[in-house]
Formats: sequence, C-alpha cells, structure tokens
Amino acid sequence: MKRLFKYQNFFLFMLFLSLLSAVITLISPVLINLWSKMGVGLSTQKIINLFLILVISVVLDVLLTICREKFAKQYNIANFNNYISKYCALRYDMIQEEGPSNLLNRIQIAVNNLYSFMTESYIQIWSSLLILITILVITLFQSLWVSGIMFMLIFVQYFGYKLLNKELARRSEVLQRENSTGFQQLLSFLGQTDYLKQCSDFEVLEMQVQPAVERIYGSMADINVFAQTSSKVLRSISQIAQTMVMALTVFQYLEADGSPLMMVLMVVLFPIYTSNLNMVTNANLSKQNLNVSKEFISQMDENRETDGTQRISQISSIRFDIDTLQIKEKVLARDIQGSFQYGDVVWVKGESGKGKSTLVKMLLKFRECDGIFINDISLKDVTNASLRSRMNYLSQNVPIVKGTLRENLFFNIKWDKEREEKLKHEPILQSILANKNMDSLIDENGTNLSGGEKQRIALARALYDDVDVIILDEVTSNIDKESAEVILKRIMSGNEQKIIFIISHDSMPESYANKILQL
Repeated sequence: MKRLFKYQNFFLFMLFLSLLSAVITLISPVLINLWSKMGVGLSTQKIINLFLILVISVVLDVLLTICREKFAKQYNIANFNNYISKYCALRYDMIQEEGPSNLLNRIQIAVNNLYSFMTESYIQIWSSLLILITILVITLFQSLWVSGIMFMLIFVQYFGYKLLNKELARRSEVLQRENSTGFQQLLSFLGQTDYLKQCSDFEVLEMQVQPAVERIYGSMADINVFAQTSSKVLRSISQIAQTMVMALTVFQYLEADGSPLMMVLMVVLFPIYTSNLNMVTNANLSKQNLNVSKEFISQMDENRETDGTQRISQISSIRFDIDTLQIKEKVLARDIQGSFQYGDVVWVKGESGKGKSTLVKMLLKFRECDGIFINDISLKDVTNASLRSRMNYLSQNVPIVKGTLRENLFFNIKWDKEREEKLKHEPILQSILANKNMDSLIDENGTNLSGGEKQRIALARALYDDVDVIILDEVTSNIDKESAEVILKRIMSGNEQKIIFIISHDSMPESYANKILQL
C-alpha cells in the first residue's frame, strides 16, 4: 500500500475515469425513460445524443484500460523488485526449506494479487457501488417491492459468497492434510521398488493402496460437492430474485400503476445491477486472495536474516573461537580454533559430515554462529552487506545463467572494459576461449559447458573481484588433478593480500596451504 502513494495521482485519475464511466452507463436508460414520458417519437437529435453517450462510454473504457496497463508496468516492476529484495534478505534455511522456485512463484502471485486488487477490484468496487446505490434509489421511488428484492439480493450475493469462501478455505486446509497423509501412505508402498517388482498379483497391491487413494479422492469429491451445491443455491436465489423483479415490473406496468422506467429497469437496469453486484462480490474474493498474499509477505518479513550495525571497509583478520558447531539440534564439530590474516592460505580439513561447508557459510552469515570474529569484531555485529562485499564464495554449484560468456563472467559484477581485456588473456580461461568468444551463447545452467569449464568461469570471476577473502568449497572436484594444480597455483599468485580458505576432500591443498583448520 505504501508504494501506491508514489502513483497516487495516476491512481486517482483511473478512479475518476471509472466513476465517470459508471455515470455514463446510467445516463442511457434514464434518458430513454425521460424521452418516453415526453413522447414516443425519436428525433434525429435524440438519436445523435444517445449515440454520442454510447461512444463516450466506450472511449472511457478504452482509456481506462490503457491507463491501467501503463500503471501496471511500473507498479508491478516496483513491487516485484521490492519482494525480490525481501527474498534476498530471507534466512538461508528458509530459502533451502521452501525452495527458490516455490518462493518465486508465491512472490509472482503476490504481485499479481496486489495489482489485481488495486487496479481492478479497488477501483471497480467504487464505480459498482455508485451504480448499485443509484439503481436502488431510482427503484425505491418506483416500487418498494422491487427495491426490497434487489436490496435483499445484495446480502444474499455478498455475504453468501463471503461465508462460502470462508468455509471453502477451511475445507481446503482439511483437503491438503488428507492429500498429504494419503500421498505419504502411497509412497510407503510405491517407494518400495524391490517389493513392487516382486509383486505378481496387482489386485493385492491395489487393495493395499486403496485406503490411501480413497482418502485423497474422497476428500476432493466432498469439497467439490459442497462448493458446487452451495454455488448453485446462491445462483438459484439470484435467478428467483430476477424472475420476481420481472414479474412485478410487468404486473405493475400492465395495471397502469407503473412507469416507463420500470420497463427500462427490467430490460436494461436490472442486468446492469446484477453485473455490478457480481463485481462487488468478486472484489471481495480478490481481497481474500490479497490477504493470503499479505500473509506470505508478512512471513517473509518475519523470516529476515539478522543483521549487524557495524560496517567494515576491509577484512584484515578472521578468528574462530567456536565451542560447538551445529545446525538446529545436530552437533557437527566442537572446539574450533584458529586465527588468520592477509596472506594466509587455509586448508579446512575434516571428515565428511563434520561441517566444513557449514562453517564457511556461517562465516558468510548465511547461518548464525557464536565465536566468529572479523577484525576482532563479533561477526553478529557486522552488517551483512559490508561483510559479503569483501568475500567471494565459490562452491561446486556454479551459478551459470543463460546468456553470453561475457554475461556469465560479469555475473553480479558491473561490466568493465579493462577487466574484460584482462579476462580475455586469463590463463585459466584459455581452454574455453579457444573455441568461444565473449559473445558466445551459454545455455541455461551451462548445459553446453563441462563441469570443469563452469568452475573456470567461476574462478575467473573471483580472481578479478575486489575482495579480501576467497573461499573455495570443493571447486576442483570436477577437474582432473593436473588442471586442478594449475588452477590452484594461479589462485595463489597475485593474491598474497587475501585470506584464502580451501575446502577439499583430498590432500591436494596441503602443498599450498600455510595453515590448517581442523574440524
């Protein structure tokens, strides 16, 4: 909502157009009623006036659509960027647990829901309410019975669907639990591949999984029956109301107690009334969708990673004084001690599962940990941005994007002509540049690159990045021993003013490291 104020004038203009369009919508039937009282004949001027009103209505709708889409582009981009910044600030564990694709999908839904509510539902509800109130007032002076039925229809339509969707939301939660339980039961059988392949009687297997299948699809059938039955009842009430209004209108007109407007009401105004009533109802549903998205955004805010208050301009020393290294309740290692300065090449040594990668991720503040100090400042007190700007972490999972080789070499780094010229002559890239150039296209996830080529690209990024700490987490695992040694020698040269951590499952770093951090 706060971002809306940035576009306040534009938004108010759309609201004005929408209200004006609503007024124009009501002018035509009112004029027809007025002319009918004045005489049955239609003059050329009357026809021209009616035509102009209809044209203006169409023009306003088109103009409103153009304005809405122009607003959409800027508003959606601003919101999406805002939510992406929230995503980047999420706790590392939440991103891992929820999954990037799931979180991104929910962000996209949240952006769409907010835009839909602000530009369609929120604006439309005011114009629809104006139309509803106007028609009710007009009807009130013509027929108390008809106006009473139409007023009752508001309560049935609005509150009926509101209660229906509330109950559907509750039943959907039950359905999700039943589905989850049912699928777990299915997996307990179908996940036993050896058993399945030995089972010669499919009917036996079918009987075993039947309770789980019935649980899944039985719950689905129950909620569908409820939803469809309730919707049909509400639609039937609306149809009954419409029939009663038409019957009363015709009866009053035939009895000569009615007015021409009542016939206009039946033919023109009542469909407009029901249409706008549906819009108000849909706006309420849109608000419910918005509330779901708002809860998700609140969840993102609640799961922000913690940040410090002290900014650092460089990292000259790192010290570990950790009693217990653990993730949640799982203890990985104990009593981790070590002090490191510029020029140190540190081999992080330990058995598989001892937390080598976990430790360096804690150094990056991906996870919280006591007992780590940067420049003798507790890691918790250092701001995340200033810390990470002075470190470069390379893992086995190299980020490769769909684009040119240049775009991948400058991934997350501003392009610089001088740096590009240096990269063209970088030894570890020569095997790649032998058959590619900077404009060569790289497939998504680097499918047209070998594992070794991906690592070389990542290492080249690190070599020319202005950082104080380089962390190499099993980066030579996809490279042969000879190439790995060449790469390590290259990393060591020209990086004497850096602290380098090497995590490796083999003993290769021993000949390059001057210090060992044992886990």
